[in-house]
Amino acid sequence: MVVPVYGEGFFHVSLSGVIWYTIVFDYRDPGRSYWGLLRSGGLLLEAEVERLRFEMQRLMDEERIVVNGSDVRAVVVNASISVRGYPGRSSAIFFITIPFRPRVGFNVYENFYGATRADYDYTVFWVLECGDFVRIESPGDVYVSGGFAVIRVKKGTSIPGYESVVFNIPESCFTRILGCQHS
Repeated sequence: MVVPVYGEGFFHVSLSGVIWYTIVFDYRDPGRSYWGLLRSGGLLLEAEVERLRFEMQRLMDEERIVVNGSDVRAVVVNASISVRGYPGRSSAIFFITIPFRPRVGFNVYENFYGATRADYDYTVFWVLECGDFVRIESPGDVYVSGGFAVIRVKKGTSIPGYESVVFNIPESCFTRILGCQHS
């Protein structure tokens, strides 16, 4: 049985209209179950990866994500498992897309979900292709430097079930990166 011990989330905000979201969960895996699946490969490995993808999609569907006032749906496009360092430490990795319509000026990402308590430490990274973070409302310690933000949450932290990230995209970002004017 795998036991979660740490999580990382990576949000990469692209001006092309997608937030690329990668989640990595690290597990203590004393039975080396993922190690065994990776070594054997085949249908059992494929079935476990698909089960993980399906379960993460179910969790994503329970959340309400609003970007710039529009409800959007996070889609788990792929999942993977790996062993990190030694057979008793495994990971599940999820690759998720969140569509949005980027606009010049302030953009707002909001996530609504059930309140809970953090079962393990986790860190969330936000990276803007161009622009700056203005405000982040999230549990844990928040560090912001221009277009880069880090949120660190300790095990036991109360999670209220709401997060928001406000970022500013100047017109020059659209011109420089996409080569066009944007409205």
